[in-house]
Amino acid sequence: MTSPQIDFWDWEGKHLKVRVLYSKAGLATQILVFDIEEQHIYLVDVGDGILRDLVSLPKMFYENIQAVLCTHGHFDHVGGLFSLLGFLRMINRSKELLLIFPSGVTEIEGIVTAFQKSYSDSIPYKLKIHEIEKETQINQVTIASFPVQHRGSIIGGKELPNIPSVGYIIEKQGEKILYTGDTGYFEGLKEFIEDVDFALIEGTFKDKKTPFHLSIPEAEELGKLAKKHKIIHQHTPRKD
Repeated sequence: MTSPQIDFWDWEGKHLKVRVLYSKAGLATQILVFDIEEQHIYLVDVGDGILRDLVSLPKMFYENIQAVLCTHGHFDHVGGLFSLLGFLRMINRSKELLLIFPSGVTEIEGIVTAFQKSYSDSIPYKLKIHEIEKETQINQVTIASFPVQHRGSIIGGKELPNIPSVGYIIEKQGEKILYTGDTGYFEGLKEFIEDVDFALIEGTFKDKKTPFHLSIPEAEELGKLAKKHKIIHQHTPRKD
């Protein structure tokens, strides 16, 4: 099949393509992965503005969504989920939608419960929930998760405990895309990134090191382990 034409892809392989629709720390992150042969769309994280980003593309990009993968429950990664589910209801989607996320993400559980309660008798598609532990198979695409090191929000100057949070490796016929999700540096992260075809690595701060986010220098060093990489999720300081 001929691939749809859009302005650019951040990475193109033989079987998969990737476009970062938007990514700013504390605002939103959404990534589009395209299965070339099946013409399936995988959305990875769905922050606020996901509909704006999708409807700016040809309609097949929202009509052919196969699965939504969320790394964790922070608002800048799931803030657009309710809107996306409602939009798919509005356009009368009939195909099943798979929602993948790590076990224990109460934010996503709450969003899904609120959506199903609000439209209990008028959702035209089946929403299948999959709390991923290691990996799942969708046709020829393998989606594998790995635990990462991320924490809750800052309250009163105190760092909350680690939260359920994962990164993903999406693979088709030996072609591998990796997304770290939000994470600090930990032993073992290098092993996941090494020799993947394309790595999306969060680099939140310019030079500040924290236990729950990577700095840009740390992200760049990790990126050298992949065949190609892109740094995302950068923090933009507010202007007073």
